[in-house]
Amino acid sequence: MEALRLRLIYDGQGPTIWTPAPGAFGLQDKSGVLHVGTPGAAGAVVFDFALQVKSLDADQVVLVGDFAHGRPAERFLYLGWRNAAGAFAQRLKLPLHTITPAQARQALAERMALTATLVDHHPKATSTGANIGGTRPVAWTLA
Repeated sequence: MEALRLRLIYDGQGPTIWTPAPGAFGLQDKSGVLHVGTPGAAGAVVFDFALQVKSLDADQVVLVGDFAHGRPAERFLYLGWRNAAGAFAQRLKLPLHTITPAQARQALAERMALTATLVDHHPKATSTGANIGGTRPVAWTLA
């Protein structure tokens, strides 16, 4: 299997209800471990990683690896924030299934990364004090 390089840039402030702590925010692997990114421009956090291409046909790219969650046709990444007790304060799902076969082929051929940026400057919480997580769309581009 070939490795597809990916770069995720998080440009945001984190959940509304959360106290930042070292190692409490990151890209979640299948074991629930948060992998801390590196500082980027203007306070953004950058996550560089790779996933293996399990299949690549005319209609779909199926990616596998430590950071690929969900069913093959609906793969996604998790960005997670843990609270002081270790439970998740918030998790966001970022779709991988939107990566097109053409994008994957070009990235592999040119040995370049596909990059997505999540801008999250206005996090919200419910009236009961729960952070609002869920799926956040991102556009993957060759960079």
